[in-house]
Amino acid sequence: MSADLYKIGAVAKRTGVSPECLRAWERRYGLEPAQRAGRTRFYSAEQVDRLTSIKGLLDQGHPISQIIGLDSAELERRLHPPRLRSQSRRGRIGVIGSQLIHAYRTAERARIKPSAEWATLADLEADQGALPQLDGIVVYLPSLEPQRIEQLEDIYPSARIVVAFRYATAADLEGFREDGYALLRWPAHWEAVEDLVVASQSLLPAAAAERIYSDEELSHIRLAASSAAGECCGDLAELVGTLNDFAAHARRCGSEDHALVEEDVQAARAQLELSLQTLVEKYGLLVTAN
Repeated sequence: MSADLYKIGAVAKRTGVSPECLRAWERRYGLEPAQRAGRTRFYSAEQVDRLTSIKGLLDQGHPISQIIGLDSAELERRLHPPRLRSQSRRGRIGVIGSQLIHAYRTAERARIKPSAEWATLADLEADQGALPQLDGIVVYLPSLEPQRIEQLEDIYPSARIVVAFRYATAADLEGFREDGYALLRWPAHWEAVEDLVVASQSLLPAAAAERIYSDEELSHIRLAASSAAGECCGDLAELVGTLNDFAAHARRCGSEDHALVEEDVQAARAQLELSLQTLVEKYGLLVTAN
């Protein structure tokens, strides 16, 4: 037998993927070992490298169902993207747990600033009826309990959930990963939370591709901006319109470099539109629009 083949225990040590998980992936996704000898599984060096990449993406929050079928080149591209654009496109994030709040407030430099904070999940539940719109939530759990996340999903069914946890059973940990949750073992620095939020692509608002406001609505917002909102809202609407125009110009240029420029401009526009939406809803600037 080739010296480049590894038993399942050796694969687990090299990749960080448990034997139980490897067997489950074989049953569910057809991830067959390179060879068998009776009931003993043997994996190739290429498979070990691929599993290492898969484990890295799992740790970043990618669901196993979305990456298990990718080839090695695509796994590597996702694991080490050439440019990190997602920071500029993150949506509105809420945090639940005093540990997370303390980590954020004591961070020397925070890239992500939560839009909402609750000390406990019970505090969030008490606020039902007056909850802000959120694209994603980072929640701290002392123990990785599926029931607690189910409660949170009932309240925010469309938000992407990132879970920071201190303790977990092996079964719960495997179940959460297979269900696609982004997980972070606590304690950790706020920077690690930010990295996981950025890596969790589902936290990116759909507005990165879809516009919130039409040109006509942007024009109405500029005209309706009152002294109560100051000039900021009208100026912001004008800036969003300018970015829309420039993205269209970059798209017309047609080159690969300009395609990257358009993507970044659209990402910036999407984030500014979210800020504009907050002001528009606060001051009711579109209530008279037809």
